Amino acid sequence: MKLIGFVFVLCILVHIVNILLGGALNDYGLLPRHITHITGLVAYPFLHGSWSHLISNLLSFAVLAYLVGRSGSARLIAVFVISWAISSIGVWLFGRISYHIGLSGIVYGLWAYLLMYALMYRSIKSIVIGVIVMFFYGSMVWGFLPVHQWISFESHLFGALAGALAGYSFAKRDKAKELEMG
Repeated sequence: MKLIGFVFVLCILVHIVNILLGGALNDYGLLPRHITHITGLVAYPFLHGSWSHLISNLLSFAVLAYLVGRSGSARLIAVFVISWAISSIGVWLFGRISYHIGLSGIVYGLWAYLLMYALMYRSIKSIVIGVIVMFFYGSMVWGFLPVHQWISFESHLFGALAGALAGYSFAKRDKAKELEMG
């Protein structure tokens, strides 16, 4: 669970520095298909356009990361990294030519992981968590639509695809391990 605290502190510090620099760090956001902005693959989740953007991402991240972390820190780190990598690469390859910033690709990855894991693993615990996540975060599905030009629906989409892939893979692996143990 140290990952949650680390991400919180990092995002807040980066945001404060970005404010002090007049938003200059946003140039390190992800700019699709521009090799000169390749650093955006790593930096973009930790950059935010406003305090409200940062707070909304961090609150959702904290809740969803906590729920994923109930299966252990290693699982949380794996889903975090998978969501980060696939959302970054997906946006870089297919995103609109615009700076993409924010933690929402990873947030959508955690969200989709929890839902897919519940669907595939089908334990009481995973299903209860999946139902709770759908109840409180079901409206996230609207984030896949290109409604506002300033919202990176591509980040949401590729993050969710990454999380769903991770949820599917981990559920199959956990189910197989459970069957082996008998």
